[in-house]
Amino acid sequence: MSPTEPTIWDLELHTKAKHEILRYYLGGWFPILSKYSGRIIYIDGFAGPGIYSKGEEGSPIIALRTANEHILKSRFKEIVFVFIESREDRAKKLEEVIKETFPDLPKSLVFEVISGEFEQTLTERLDELEKSGERLAPCFAFIDPFGYTGFSMELLSRLLSYKRCEVFITFMSGFIKRFLDEDKEDALDALFGTDEWRKIRDSEGLRDQPLLELYNKQLRERCGVKYIYNFKMIGEHNQVIYHLIFCTNHIKGLDIMKRAMWRVDRTGQYKFSDRDVPGQTYIFDFQDEEHWIPAAANKIYKQFTGMTVDVKDIEIFIIAETEYIFKKEILKYIEKKRPEYIREILNRRKKGTFPNGCKIIFT
Repeated sequence: MSPTEPTIWDLELHTKAKHEILRYYLGGWFPILSKYSGRIIYIDGFAGPGIYSKGEEGSPIIALRTANEHILKSRFKEIVFVFIESREDRAKKLEEVIKETFPDLPKSLVFEVISGEFEQTLTERLDELEKSGERLAPCFAFIDPFGYTGFSMELLSRLLSYKRCEVFITFMSGFIKRFLDEDKEDALDALFGTDEWRKIRDSEGLRDQPLLELYNKQLRERCGVKYIYNFKMIGEHNQVIYHLIFCTNHIKGLDIMKRAMWRVDRTGQYKFSDRDVPGQTYIFDFQDEEHWIPAAANKIYKQFTGMTVDVKDIEIFIIAETEYIFKKEILKYIEKKRPEYIREILNRRKKGTFPNGCKIIFT
């Protein structure tokens, strides 16, 4: 956004959907990380003013509220919220909104509002950290820009090199494809960490998907990300606006994020459209297990035919390699409805249960 844009603006439907995904994910991430770490960090890289024109809450307030109202809040040792916003007027507004909304935050929830550029600010913080010989605490960075500058692949690589660091990126694929000009080459080289995007610019046909695939490839190769998941945002004219990209090296993080995305997209296609009507019904509703459990069961059998497999490995396969989330109802369905798939089930005491250490021998 240009400096002439207002301090606050209207909330769009796709932004509201994005915030719902963020809210649900943080609700699971805060207690899990707090269980193992004395301090965890939430970074909002393009924080905004914290409020929209009709009073709706922005991502910084959503993050703070999720922690402050969490049922397990008493177990949180320390959560540090770092809100970075380049526009001084918006940073000032954000600080005002936080203090008005949360006049009595517990000592375990600490926030800082920084008026500055995201990349420069985070680079300086990481420099200071490494100079002192310390390591970054477990961290979740929400990188939600209006454009495609200010968060280079080099910075992401540095951030993701730390153990238990995750990023959630708004990748403006719909915006980028319109600005593949020669005068933007340096900025796009920094974004992708390569000049391979120029081949896409010079090719014919749709560019959204190739640009997304290249970015995902760079995240894997340059940043060493093990698990990446995408969620598509579509505008009211059926055009791709952007993709949400989640990066983690931990299967539990991927599991929670996929569940968060499912709450927003009931079709199981990992997308949201501004044309969707709240409360509408779908031919295939993935909140209704009968529509997808059989398909997930078939994928398991196809993957593990003739093998002896630990239930945990089946869970990882479903989470990491399929569009589904893992529920033990899938295994119960196989045992009850598809007994021909199974030769024997080991290491359990009761039929219909699949405890840790349980193994399935598939026919």
